Amino acid sequence: MSFPVFPEGGIWCPLCKAPSRFIKVQTAATLVDVSRRTIYRYIEEGKIHAFRVAGASYRVCRSCLVQQDTDK
Repeated sequence: MSFPVFPEGGIWCPLCKAPSRFIKVQTAATLVDVSRRTIYRYIEEGKIHAFRVAGASYRVCRSCLVQQDTDK
């Protein structure tokens, strides 16, 4: 599945319903002070939006991540 890319550099996030920046899993884990496994669990549970890039790594929606962190 592909998502639109916006001129300001964001990619459409279907959970946030807005363009958002996407970051690496390790960066996401560091940002909210959790393990990488927790980020993968959030992805599996549908709590944050992510997509796979070449090499089977993920990019995580920064806005979803921040929202999830504030909901803790």
